[in-house]
Amino acid sequence: MMKKTIALTLAAMSFCALAADDAPNMGSPTEVYTYLGASYGTEGANLKGMMSLSEDKGEYAQKSGILFEMKNIFNEGDKSDKFGGIEYGLYPDGSVGPVGTKTKGKASNRSYRLRYGTINTLNGLGFSVDAVFADHPFFGSTSVIQAGPVATIPVGDKILIWPILYVGGVIMDDNIQDLNPEWPDSSSSGVDIASTIGTAMVYVNWKFTDKWWMLASYRYTMELNGKSWDDDVMDGGLQMDATEFEVSVAYQLTKKQNVRTYYSTAKNDSFWVEYNYAF
Repeated sequence: MMKKTIALTLAAMSFCALAADDAPNMGSPTEVYTYLGASYGTEGANLKGMMSLSEDKGEYAQKSGILFEMKNIFNEGDKSDKFGGIEYGLYPDGSVGPVGTKTKGKASNRSYRLRYGTINTLNGLGFSVDAVFADHPFFGSTSVIQAGPVATIPVGDKILIWPILYVGGVIMDDNIQDLNPEWPDSSSSGVDIASTIGTAMVYVNWKFTDKWWMLASYRYTMELNGKSWDDDVMDGGLQMDATEFEVSVAYQLTKKQNVRTYYSTAKNDSFWVEYNYAF
């Protein structure tokens, strides 16, 4: 069964302020500005956008924004069969027992992300809530919702680092016992909080020149309680990728437009090209 990576991987966990000339730092994963972006690659077409909700430049210098992202808009690529229950049949000795599994169509490759974040532009400390919605081949509709703090650490004039810690849960249609009443009692049924999870991330932005920059990220996710994050489904896990590395190299066409090329270890290595426009 194909592993589903929900998490993320792309981009920002919270946000930060615009420069004085209103031209955003488009290489920062904690920037707050209104923009639209579109991309295409090995995992299909993607669309994302952010809306700046506030611009408080007063004593507290707090800003907030909300980001929406849709991956694989047209649901392209090979798809995994959706689990439809255990198939029973007649054994040679005349007894009845499981002889295989049934399927009920294909799991969608499309996913959605909604993220809210707020950042103090004086000290670089922020907080965000991140929610990803996707289709799991075994459990059906799946939501991964996490929240946590982010900090900004400058390293010289060219490099910025953002460590992030998230804690949250996995909600899914864990309907195993409905499909197979003989499944062990340890399995839950219906809509269920399958696991509580924790995610540690770090972003690094390296500005080569005024036009060229790189943004790299590393993520590690593990279960705190409940189903294992990365074990196979048949071993009681969620069958997700525990680690993900992503890097993008960008060229600024103007102060408010750029083109990026991406590489991600998600879904057995993915590549895409993206265009972004800030308003």
